[in-house]
Amino acid sequence: MVDFSEALTKAVDSSGLSLERIQHHLAARGMQVSLSTLSYWRRGRSRPERPESLKVVTALEELLNLGDGHLTDRLGDKRPRGRWVGQALSLEEIWDSRATTLSEVMARVARLAPTPSTYLSVRDRQVIGPDRREVEMHCTGLIQALEDGVDRFLAIQAADATDLGVGTIEALAPCRLGRVRTEEASGFLVAEIVFDRVLRAGETAVVDYKITMRPGADSEVCDRRFLRAVHDYVLQVDFHPDAVPVRCYSFTQPSLQEPEVLLNELWIGTTASTHISVRNSGPGIYGVRWEWD
Repeated sequence: MVDFSEALTKAVDSSGLSLERIQHHLAARGMQVSLSTLSYWRRGRSRPERPESLKVVTALEELLNLGDGHLTDRLGDKRPRGRWVGQALSLEEIWDSRATTLSEVMARVARLAPTPSTYLSVRDRQVIGPDRREVEMHCTGLIQALEDGVDRFLAIQAADATDLGVGTIEALAPCRLGRVRTEEASGFLVAEIVFDRVLRAGETAVVDYKITMRPGADSEVCDRRFLRAVHDYVLQVDFHPDAVPVRCYSFTQPSLQEPEVLLNELWIGTTASTHISVRNSGPGIYGVRWEWD
């Protein structure tokens, strides 16, 4: 079966209409959609997911003299699985048995769902205190919208089994904190980070937030779990000068169903800090482990 992007491309080419004319006709029907979004749909870089986008697809079927469902039937399920997801893992492959709980936490608010967007770059800075325990995680990222109307994204944090409870989250300028849901039993924190404006397809937003931990034991690992491919990721771990581990190394894990792979032993600099850099890699888990004794 021809997929959505190919069917749309053939229909547009057969109509003889430019994307500009199609945009004009849609606007006359009260539907605002950017040229970049139409182009992304044609090239398969994103796909319609939101209700307002699906209305545009229905209008395109009429405008391009297609039968009912000619385009919409090619979109498949509504869950995030279109081309904008690209190569992606499931929640189960990242969170194992806790994925069901995470899905339930996200479902408590209708809009707590992955948005059609992707990280262009991410930088995490984990701070370890003098008692060898996590203090906070500072996260900064550049996010690109793959569809019109993206105004937020989800931050997900899971407490360790030894933590005293779920941490707290604070959004920093230029974004703000939206709705937050926690599940103490599983240790999940899910929060909306709201951008300072609504993005069109291709536009970017800077996000900045801080998570304060509630540790109950020595920390030994810090990682980031990516459902989609990693463009540019830096994880920096800052140790307190009075609590520097004897050994530190990087690791990756394609999914929880596959074994963890040790990569390189990491040098801890004179400032008691180390880091890893990940570029253009597939989805999975990337992190740093260390040993105190």
